[in-house]
Amino acid sequence: MQISMQQKFIQHSDNAGGHDSGNCRPRLILFFAGWGMDASVFAALSKPGYDILVVYDYRNDDFDIDAVRGYDEICVLAWSLGVWHADRFISAHPELPFTRTIAINGTLCPISDSYGIPPRIYDLTSALPDETSLLKFYRRICGGRDGMSRLMPELPQRGLDELRDELIAVRRRIPADCDADAANWDEIYLSDSDLIFPIDNMRRAWESASERVRVLQAAHHAIDFNSFIASAFVDKELVSDRFASASTSYEREAEVQRKVAAILAEAASHGVRRNLSVIEIGSGTGVLTKMYLPMFADSRIALWDLAPAAVDGVNGNEVEARACDAEIELRRMADGSADVIFSSSTIQWFNSPRRAVRELVRVLKPGGTAFISCYVDGTIPQLAMLDGASPMHYPQLDDVLCRLEGADCETFTRSFDLTFDTPSEALAHMRATGVNSLARKAMSIADTRRLMRMLTVDGKAVLTFNTRFIIIRKHG
Repeated sequence: MQISMQQKFIQHSDNAGGHDSGNCRPRLILFFAGWGMDASVFAALSKPGYDILVVYDYRNDDFDIDAVRGYDEICVLAWSLGVWHADRFISAHPELPFTRTIAINGTLCPISDSYGIPPRIYDLTSALPDETSLLKFYRRICGGRDGMSRLMPELPQRGLDELRDELIAVRRRIPADCDADAANWDEIYLSDSDLIFPIDNMRRAWESASERVRVLQAAHHAIDFNSFIASAFVDKELVSDRFASASTSYEREAEVQRKVAAILAEAASHGVRRNLSVIEIGSGTGVLTKMYLPMFADSRIALWDLAPAAVDGVNGNEVEARACDAEIELRRMADGSADVIFSSSTIQWFNSPRRAVRELVRVLKPGGTAFISCYVDGTIPQLAMLDGASPMHYPQLDDVLCRLEGADCETFTRSFDLTFDTPSEALAHMRATGVNSLARKAMSIADTRRLMRMLTVDGKAVLTFNTRFIIIRKHG
């Protein structure tokens, strides 16, 4: 009997597979689990706006590709031995709309004395003599009995023979000289107390992508995937709702955003400005649009935003505002179809800014230019210090920008501080501009008070915005 890789939806919308439902199509989180798992372990996982498909049982690497066709966006989460299988899947299907890809406690050389699980340990595990040994393994990946009750409240329902066969099949499939190219991965997370993949081996395995590696402190091989998924992938419905609700106060409060937009507009104020195709990603209320629009004449201006505001054209320019997910819309654009692309303080809300930058270069016409800004690490850092917060995952773009094909890139960083008389005024500003902790659950009173204390410097409340400016010029 042919055995296929197992796939099971644990969150599945009525319009799964990307069938049209107005302006909203479901996104997919494709979760490649580790050895010995099944979907019952992850039944509680959920993420608003996403379907979740769990992949497990690697006795065979056949994949039912029809299950993932039709989605506008596919995020990949891979854990343990699932990292190697996910990497091969991503490489084999460049036609699929992958965005954020995250590897956790696994490597691209998973059976290795230097880069993965030592072969001797792997082979001893594959013997798996009895149920008692299996339970010891589950406790080991969770860091003990307490961790097991918290991280694996439901145990996999799979037989010993099947689990042994899975390890043996994976051992035969993985070559000794594995490919260590980390290009498929946006973020890599390593647990410092992992008892399955030694942390030093994982560091060596991901050395080429060290700027994308994050170490989870006091964490084990298994992690709290429910909490992780809640913060790791962008809740785009919530982003849209927050910025839409702040639209009436945004222009009044958006002091930093105006300064950033002015720098981008000044950078774009030279050269031919007639009969061009212009795209602005994340146009919002039109703060940047109104600055650059008079520079153009007889041009086609497309404003993309989850919740765009209409802006009147000037100088014969045609302006069209489109409600869309720009991260998805970019992928649909033809090669060389835009002369100028603007994006101010937006791409940090994308699931994969790294892929978006490559798409921008593809979409630009020869000789075209992109003017981009995004927040980077150091922006309101206090939010990441709160247990109840959902911290931003700021873009790590250096390796992509250094390797752009067919384009030159200029970057610089500016830091902007906003000072308020009281922490309450600072929090009100964050609400008024939509720049707050993007969690559906309201911040607790205790966390709110702690944040207010952390924001206070010398009796004043300070919000810091670290902004990176990126100018990309495609070769003519």
